Amino acid sequence: MSLKASGLLLWGGSVTAVELGAEPSGVRTRTVDRTFSSAAGSVRSASRRWVRARVQPYAAACLVAAGVAAGLTPVAGPVVWAAVGVVALVLALDLTTVRPRQRAYIFAPVRRLGLVAGSALLVASSFAWLTPGQTRAELVTVVAAGGAFLIGARVSGAPGGPRRVLLVGGRVGAAQLITQWSSCQDVLVAGVCLPEHVGDDADPIVDVPVVGSLDDVVAAATGLDVDEVVVVPGALLTAYDVRRLSWSLERTAVELSVAAEMGGISPRRIVPQVLGRRVMLSVRPGGRSRPGRWGKGLLDRAGAAILLVMLSPVLAALAIMVRRDSPGPALFRQTRVGLDGALFQVLKFRTMVVDAESMLPALQTANEAAGPLFKMAADPRTTRIGRFLRRSSLDELPQLVNVVKGQMSLVGPRPSLPVETMAYDEWIHRRLSAKPGMTGAWQVGGRSNLSWSDSVRLDIDYVDNSTLRDDLWIAMRTARVVITRDGAV
Repeated sequence: MSLKASGLLLWGGSVTAVELGAEPSGVRTRTVDRTFSSAAGSVRSASRRWVRARVQPYAAACLVAAGVAAGLTPVAGPVVWAAVGVVALVLALDLTTVRPRQRAYIFAPVRRLGLVAGSALLVASSFAWLTPGQTRAELVTVVAAGGAFLIGARVSGAPGGPRRVLLVGGRVGAAQLITQWSSCQDVLVAGVCLPEHVGDDADPIVDVPVVGSLDDVVAAATGLDVDEVVVVPGALLTAYDVRRLSWSLERTAVELSVAAEMGGISPRRIVPQVLGRRVMLSVRPGGRSRPGRWGKGLLDRAGAAILLVMLSPVLAALAIMVRRDSPGPALFRQTRVGLDGALFQVLKFRTMVVDAESMLPALQTANEAAGPLFKMAADPRTTRIGRFLRRSSLDELPQLVNVVKGQMSLVGPRPSLPVETMAYDEWIHRRLSAKPGMTGAWQVGGRSNLSWSDSVRLDIDYVDNSTLRDDLWIAMRTARVVITRDGAV
């Protein structure tokens, strides 16, 4: 008995991978050691994963729509069940007609549902087929269904572990990706397939086993139960190889991706296009537009002014505590580098003794930070109240004045010292393309626990890709970081 599917021939407990058009004869076979029971188990596992991540959100949306309609029937009448029919019909068509890989974009079905249902309600209300109360009930039903779909997709599609990946490409490119992903907890490289023929004793690549050649990709992806096959471009791989892989994987639950050297670029800035019959990835400019910068500046100043008024009693109390703890002023002023290299005086509550700067050279040998920064967990210059202010990040509250003056932003790159910028190269200098922030990706990403390179990477990624939504997300995460004192020194 034989079973043929997706370019694989399962016969008598072994798997034969079939590749079309690889040889002049048109067919080339390679037998891979693979049992039928194991292959069937992988198929069942993929089927369960597909049902959980794809079917359940559709079912949840329909059930919620029916429940809402049942509750609204006494008010709006049985016409509200028409909305349930529209929801069920649109989602059923989406489930049966859209390809599996497109279903991964969970907002697409909700957008289609909103377009169809919104158009229907607009027409019905324009011709007075529905009363205002019935229109509102229909709208509530559709909105509830859309919300249930998004929640269901997030919950049921949430991975139970890292995304398993099979790499296809040369040793150098595969090693680079494996090394880059070694610190990513959401990616697990399960194996590597090389373009050339390999034996059973092929040397692993950065402790990742080589599981076959280009002919063995489908069998290896099934055997390792991977979620995605990632092609690493190289001299030995052609566009036709990628196309044949897409043919082989099109009937499986495994996705196919091609790695591109575009580190630090947000997906929203990448637009695919065809130029001269070649697929190109167009990269939109990074950074904010001029209206975006103006809008961010206006929100920063308004928000900082409101916070200054609300926190004025706290600021006054902290100033008194600093003055009583040690001799000297309550505020500490230090020169920092702002937008495009402009210098300004940053304000903080004083956390050290007055002559702390003169004591710094003697402490350089105990520096615990990487790069040009100076950090010391048990810094002898820190006062008693200063240690509390640093751990709680309350010492940075006076920077709200810098934000109101337009020198800083509520969210942005870490404000740099002039001595640091002297060591910047062209790459790191990109940090100065945005106003420094009271908080930023560096603070929610680890603060003092970050290495110098990680801090620079987070700041540059923020400058290139940040949006207002990112600022709001960082601001919300900052509250958690401050409360838990994660990374504070």
